Amino acid sequence: MKTISPKLLPFAIAASLSSGFAQAEGFALEEIVVTAQKRAQGLQDVPISISAVTGEKIADMGIRDLEEVALYTPNVTINPGQASPNIFIRGIGSGTNAGFEQSVGLYVDGIYSGRGELANVPFLMDVERVEILKGPQGTLFGKNTIGGAINVTSAKPTSDFEGYVEGLYEAEIGEQIYTGVVSGPLTENLGARIAFRHSETDGWVENTTNGREGPDNNENFVRTTLVWDAAEDLEVIAKYEYGEFDRDGSNREIYQTSAAGAPVYPDSVLNDKAQMDFTETNASRTHTGSVTVNYALGDITLTSISGYSAYDRTRAEDADQSPNPALGRIRHDDYEQYSQELRLVSPGGETIDWIAGVYWQASTLEVNREFIDFDLNELTNGGAAPLAIAAPLALIGDAQYLTEFDQETDGASAFAQATWNINEEFRVTLGLRYDEETKELDKRAYMTEAYGLGIGAGASPVLPVGGGQFVVVEDLRTHEFTDLERDSEQWTWSFNTQWDITPDVMAYFSASTGFKSGGFDEAYSGSDETVRVVTMPGFVEVGNADSRANTSDILEYEDEEVLNFEVGAKMSLLDGAAELNVAVFRSEFDDMQVSALVGDVFRVSNAGKSISQGLELDGRWRLSESWTLSGSVAYLDATYDEFDTAPCTVPQSVAYSGSGSCTQDLEGETLLYSPEYAANLSLEYVTFLTDQLELRNVVDVNYQDEFYSALDLDPNTKHDSATKVNLRIALSDVDEQWSVALIAKNITDKETTNFNNDVPFTATGTYFGIKDRPRTIAIQGRYSF
Repeated sequence: MKTISPKLLPFAIAASLSSGFAQAEGFALEEIVVTAQKRAQGLQDVPISISAVTGEKIADMGIRDLEEVALYTPNVTINPGQASPNIFIRGIGSGTNAGFEQSVGLYVDGIYSGRGELANVPFLMDVERVEILKGPQGTLFGKNTIGGAINVTSAKPTSDFEGYVEGLYEAEIGEQIYTGVVSGPLTENLGARIAFRHSETDGWVENTTNGREGPDNNENFVRTTLVWDAAEDLEVIAKYEYGEFDRDGSNREIYQTSAAGAPVYPDSVLNDKAQMDFTETNASRTHTGSVTVNYALGDITLTSISGYSAYDRTRAEDADQSPNPALGRIRHDDYEQYSQELRLVSPGGETIDWIAGVYWQASTLEVNREFIDFDLNELTNGGAAPLAIAAPLALIGDAQYLTEFDQETDGASAFAQATWNINEEFRVTLGLRYDEETKELDKRAYMTEAYGLGIGAGASPVLPVGGGQFVVVEDLRTHEFTDLERDSEQWTWSFNTQWDITPDVMAYFSASTGFKSGGFDEAYSGSDETVRVVTMPGFVEVGNADSRANTSDILEYEDEEVLNFEVGAKMSLLDGAAELNVAVFRSEFDDMQVSALVGDVFRVSNAGKSISQGLELDGRWRLSESWTLSGSVAYLDATYDEFDTAPCTVPQSVAYSGSGSCTQDLEGETLLYSPEYAANLSLEYVTFLTDQLELRNVVDVNYQDEFYSALDLDPNTKHDSATKVNLRIALSDVDEQWSVALIAKNITDKETTNFNNDVPFTATGTYFGIKDRPRTIAIQGRYSF
């Protein structure tokens, strides 16, 4: 019997499903309505590659956040990252640096939420749907959607009084989630909806150094929405959200270490534990408010969306990832954003359908870092005992290193899109947007106390083999830049043709551009003083050991641009019982913005050119009244076309003997978070046990090929391919007034990480990863009224 390669299995499944369509009787699928093009449309009518997860699916599977939504959408990766969220679509994302804005724009009820802690919100609580738009969305969404956009729509007040309470408990990691929603009319013309969620976990990674398990999360989130029908042609929607997100401990662990020339952490590697000495904490508060006004001007709708978003965060972390008390760090973030959009939308269904509008946004970002507990005399080997330094060690004193990053951003844009309905079968759409933006920056970095280290010939378990010295002068001001300014202006366009080949088959072709504005590197900390520094092998731009000139130019990185092409088709089959969609795409990027872990901070640069191309298939099939099958598969070929200034791996740096910083050429190599193959398959079975009891079972299988998350593409940081299986078995009454469910996630207990990299300040062979959740089995109960 002929066997099928595991990498080709998703395509074989898709082929068998499509061939089976012709043999099934029709059971109509429910239509999914989206607002991806700023007007309500059926998902199958939108001529772009888009995936949608309904609020019902989110509630049924106990999906907590966007990270879990990504499991159901191949070519999409979302995770908390090392210091800020990673949101990647088709291998395109921002990486980690506070100066970055996301390459994939996140919008919640029309408000941009793409920076920092706002990208961790919302809790996916009480939402109507989540739409994931793939490819640049520059015309209707704006500058920071070069990789795509995620559009989250929350539930609105209802005309009748209703609500529900829900609870979930999982014993293995001590997870508890409690949700409550109340909705209904306050007066004849005023409706309200209040939703609240409390969530907590005890963690899943044990730290053998401090005896704690993490991450210990305690989170609260509340949303209040008011809808006022002020007049027959006037609707006002007001919303406010507040979140508290507290975390103690970490899910980072060292997963590999060499036996010679680097510290040995046996508990980490052999027992799957963490060993960081510095207890990590993260406390953030988020505020989001908006007022949306919809006013009917005859057949034209005028929409005004006024938004306010803010967060503040204090994070303490062990930057050296180890039991050595060398680099404790505290970071404070404070962010505020104001935005205003005015939009005119035609009624639709005319010869020319159009949308036009203007957008304005202003924001301030303050980031302060403080390094503490830098006592080199207390360095230990795996937490066991002080290190035996084979040469004299001279410590001047503990060091406190401070940085301040204050940035103000102002941007404005105007956009228009028109669709010419040439006839009932053929349509052409043109879009154009103009963006301009100004960023102003003050940045300072300085030492408050001094430290020094001298090592003669010989080996140290922590520092690489070799001789040298690292000296910092007391009260050193490494740099101070004030009144830096960067201006960006950009036109983006889109072109789309749509052809209804038959009433059930639609094909489209699109070409579009997009851009992501440049900015300033928050992590850079060079010196404008003459400092005597001799770096030892294995150190790469540590402290002030930076070969580049310390001028304001070094802070700046350039705009990123893309030209995208896509051909696709959306098909309704078997009298509406099945859907099959296909998209083939190619995106060509110039000056891609990238982030690399250098020492203990993430540094920004532009990577030249890159190409992301591939194939995506997704479909649904209602096999019978009881059975529904859905799935998606993706092939991705995302590589650097030009990138000869990529950072070296630690082994390459150790072997490097040239002048300046060590670099490598990654032309032809893969982009980050770009698994070659990915697939999802979901099977749902619904049946009635009695005339009053309904049983609903869902099993999901999610596959992801191997990928990298570290920019230097060190083979030791590669993530293996993984398949995860989730299951939900739910019993409810036929009116769905109550339900009890068993939810099992990652049933096979597959161990995976979402970010891997080198342990800072160690020689070759030591790596850490951020560990994903293990298998969890939870009980969920819900009561509606």
